[in-house]
Amino acid sequence: MKKVAYVRKADPRFVAKAAERVNREILKKGKHLTDRGLYLALAMRMNSLYSRDLGLRQWKESYGAIHKAKAHGREVLHKSALPALREDGEQLLALLLDDCQGKFQEAWLAMSRSTRAWAWQRLALWLLQNNPAVALEFLLVTTEPREKPDLTMVVDCLAYLERFHYEELRDWTKGAHTFESVVATSLDPKDWPIVSPPQRGIRFYIRRASFLGVYESFRLMNERGTTMEAQTALCYMYRFTELKDVEYALRALEFIPKIQDPEFSMDSEGVLRHCCKLLTLDTVEDNAGGRNFRILPRLLKMGVQPDRDMMNLVLANAYKTGDPQLGSDMLQFMKNHHHEFDSYTYLTLLTDAVSRGDRGRVDELVREVEMQEELRNNPYIFSKIFHAHFTFTAKQIDPDSDPSGVFYSMLDMYNKIHDITPLKELLLLPPQYTPPPTQGLEVKTPPSPVSLFLMIATFFRCRNRISQVHHMYDRFRELVQQGHPSIAPLVETDHVYNEFLIAFRKSSRGLRSSIRLVEDMLDASAMPKETTAAKPLNHIMPTPRTWTILLSAFNYSRQPDAAEKVKEMMAKHDVEYNQVTWNTIINGFANAQDIPETASAIKKMEKEGFAIDHYTMKSLRYLRDPERLWVAIEEMDESLDSDGTHRLLTLEPAYDECSDQEHDELVDNALEKLESKMKPKM
Repeated sequence: MKKVAYVRKADPRFVAKAAERVNREILKKGKHLTDRGLYLALAMRMNSLYSRDLGLRQWKESYGAIHKAKAHGREVLHKSALPALREDGEQLLALLLDDCQGKFQEAWLAMSRSTRAWAWQRLALWLLQNNPAVALEFLLVTTEPREKPDLTMVVDCLAYLERFHYEELRDWTKGAHTFESVVATSLDPKDWPIVSPPQRGIRFYIRRASFLGVYESFRLMNERGTTMEAQTALCYMYRFTELKDVEYALRALEFIPKIQDPEFSMDSEGVLRHCCKLLTLDTVEDNAGGRNFRILPRLLKMGVQPDRDMMNLVLANAYKTGDPQLGSDMLQFMKNHHHEFDSYTYLTLLTDAVSRGDRGRVDELVREVEMQEELRNNPYIFSKIFHAHFTFTAKQIDPDSDPSGVFYSMLDMYNKIHDITPLKELLLLPPQYTPPPTQGLEVKTPPSPVSLFLMIATFFRCRNRISQVHHMYDRFRELVQQGHPSIAPLVETDHVYNEFLIAFRKSSRGLRSSIRLVEDMLDASAMPKETTAAKPLNHIMPTPRTWTILLSAFNYSRQPDAAEKVKEMMAKHDVEYNQVTWNTIINGFANAQDIPETASAIKKMEKEGFAIDHYTMKSLRYLRDPERLWVAIEEMDESLDSDGTHRLLTLEPAYDECSDQEHDELVDNALEKLESKMKPKM
């Protein structure tokens, strides 16, 4: 105490009052402090404008009154709970509103401690109610000096502004300051009390701090021995997990058993949920004991008792590694610990079996699901089983299979749970079609976007008449523009659009419709903002896959000039090529026997970091003289100028089949129209 009084040149009586308050807090918390910690605790307490508990009690009453009134959308019931500004306060307020960081700041710094303590609550309460933006500036100015309001009061102000005014303050700036920077400055971890810091305020800071702020505050709390509650430790764990820092997340978790909060034991729901989040970062490593996870064993060693939800996550991670044995080990662990399988477990097992193409395992899992009504009627499980059936029967139809039989097998499964009306509206089924009785749900549910997509994709694989595809797309477009509750949401992904494109690609008569489809995707303004059921719609723009399919359509129809126009539009739209795009381009040049362009495309593909794969080689088999390609590539490698650029090759194509071919004028016009869609509106 003497050291603090000497260093701060403070009145010993004031130091004694602060020390008395700190001692009460230490006794209440039962906390042991080092000499350094005791010195810091006293110094932090002396920084408060309020040396007595009375100031904090007055604030709690007044703040509670305005918060309750705001939350209920009414005026403050008991005005007497709010301290009056009086004449001195009105003068200060005028300065504050006129020039907060100038004249008001000068006046504030010139005031005595007691005057500031008197004025701060009055000004803060008025600003929270009447001028939230200036309240942020006020917090900046009044928390800058060493003597400042209690951290609890500052936190209350920020929490009020976040809850009731964040929409208007989210983009607030004043010079270099933003809402986040005000939080970082006014809740600076260097000013946090040691013994009884406001944990809610610390968590408020942690949630909004930059990554440097999170690490620095965690370091200071450890170094100073600042009191930390279990919820605060978990808040740190959550942020470190967000930052993908496994080591620091585990260090934060280590505080839980030390804190000994009965509500937050190592097997409590709150702790387990945070562990689940951390396990999403888990990876596999090989060590002397074999192959194992990196994070899970450390959690077990710390005393975490995994529940089913956590084990479901571990199981999913195990299968994602591609090591089936690790997945089997985790599954056996769940069985040994009597974790009953739920829908998430079966979704993981089905996903793994489908990805491995293990139809026998899928059938086995389906039989298990069929024995449990709750799982059998679960829409997510049904969707996964439906997808598995599509993968094994309709995605690549066996040449010996009857396409009609494949379609109706998918339809029978669809009928178990979904209403068929949307299929009729999309013209997949005739209006008079009546489904046979099934053992599914008595009241059919509207189809999910996944189920509708699978039926559309199956239809195109089984019924490939181009006239039907045209009629279906016209109907699809019409229903989307009407905001159909089941069909309009299909525009939120590229899946259905791409299926239509692939169906159009099969006939030269589908090229104009292909262009119109991409045009529709580009013109989101023509689409509704929500369905008739008031579900918001986010219309997808053409994806790289969409553009690649469009490009392949012109390759397929041997229209290289049109394909070049598509590539120009892709460039205008900043579409990044992937491996499939490059292979499609190479396929087009190889089909046209254009060896120089084929060689150039291969070199560009390699420059972008993609290697020649099986599909590239398959395209190159179309070349009549493949030796000339390798000569061209070697010549290109040798023709680098000193500035690193390629000289043009002088090789002539082996033949020019399409040089005199007249392209469909309507397709050309459609491409020009599509190109105009790409231009920015003036």
